[in-house]
Amino acid sequence: MTSPREALGAVYAAAGARDWDAVERLIHPDFVLYEAPCLPFGGQWRGKNALKACAEAMYGTWAKAEVEIHDITGGDTYGVVVLTLTMTSKRTGETFAQSVNEMGRFEDGLLKELRIHYFDPAEVAAKA
Repeated sequence: MTSPREALGAVYAAAGARDWDAVERLIHPDFVLYEAPCLPFGGQWRGKNALKACAEAMYGTWAKAEVEIHDITGGDTYGVVVLTLTMTSKRTGETFAQSVNEMGRFEDGLLKELRIHYFDPAEVAAKA
């Protein structure tokens, strides 16, 4: 059986490669992704294509966005990705970075829930 840490690593590897078919095979049919409501791409994203749709909305918000994964950890049910997201505003051209923790909950070996936690979502919203 794959651990949440290994499974979350596989989801992020597939998403980073934009292999959305592989991502969908790793996601539970009742998957929900939560972004802070204040963000331009905030709210709940549901279904097997939710990660792709949210990623497209997030990347589309910025002139440039880069993800640097620092660590993935986990236990029996949850996995957490620690990353830095560096964004460049389309509006101002300013580049800034945020620490982000993304918590995934697994059921039957599939990612069922992903909650995105920015260090300062108000700053992200203001600079979008």
